[in-house]
Amino acid sequence: MTCHNCKIDGRKAGKRPDGQQRYRCGQCGKTFSQPKEQDNLFAQKQAVDDKQALLALQLLVEGNSIRSTQRITGLAKKTVMRLLVMAGERCQIVLDTNIQNIPVSDVQTDEIWSFVGKKNSRRVLGDKNFHEIGDAWTFIAIERNTKLVLTHEVGRRNTGSAIRFMAKLAKAASADQKFQLSTDGFKPYNYAVGTQLDGRCDYGQLVKIYAAPTPEEQRRYSPAHVVEAIATEVYGDPIPERICTSHIERQNGSLRQWCKRLTRLTYAFSKKWGNLKAALALHFAYYNFCRKHSSLKGRTPAMAAGITDRVWGIADLLA
Repeated sequence: MTCHNCKIDGRKAGKRPDGQQRYRCGQCGKTFSQPKEQDNLFAQKQAVDDKQALLALQLLVEGNSIRSTQRITGLAKKTVMRLLVMAGERCQIVLDTNIQNIPVSDVQTDEIWSFVGKKNSRRVLGDKNFHEIGDAWTFIAIERNTKLVLTHEVGRRNTGSAIRFMAKLAKAASADQKFQLSTDGFKPYNYAVGTQLDGRCDYGQLVKIYAAPTPEEQRRYSPAHVVEAIATEVYGDPIPERICTSHIERQNGSLRQWCKRLTRLTYAFSKKWGNLKAALALHFAYYNFCRKHSSLKGRTPAMAAGITDRVWGIADLLA
């Protein structure tokens, strides 16, 4: 370790209370040590060490809320939130960097509902940050065979979000291999797929017709029964038997289980869009690279897709 003043190597002079080696310059007598932030996963000074930070993030990806994580770890609520946002930003970089030009054969997409601050029906014009609260929809694309989440988009359920979502899917999927795409009957998909994936996929929609919900179903917050599901060919030559959204809908169930802020009928909803986006990025990165999938014989989706050859840990996502 070199002295900053004299530019000569110092000798070892004991250790700091946190275990880091201390050095002393033989010329000026100054003591110094390796900056701790260089060894920190978050590359900046923070009040918690890496073990506490990793434990907090592990609890979050296993379905714990912010406050339950606070109670288990003993960390402050703001500290847990700060860790979540920093981890989410890094995980989004991991997803954008590693999931590009992936060969796919069968892709399914769907949207899952949540809300930020309050639901649309509860908003009034006098609300603070009126345009930043309300219903939030997460568009998700999954590869049917590898279970890899290719991309996601958080926004309103409108044409603009659908176009941005399909543009991300076009970047994630290989342009050298044509694939089959299945979605639900959301009408903006027709335009979004036609403009962003023209000629790259065989596109079909599975349109579900629901029965009118009974008063008991409405009271229990239950979805209506599906009366009929109609497979419709939209672009190209999709195989009718493979027009399906079952796998992405099953993934949505996992998302609601493992990401607490999407669990229904709880107080764990997001209060800011940035927090929701960070939590989703952390979840999908952990799902793709860290969580073993039983149908993939103990491999992660990233391993099945050939992106990596090992199971990652949360520290790998942040490093």
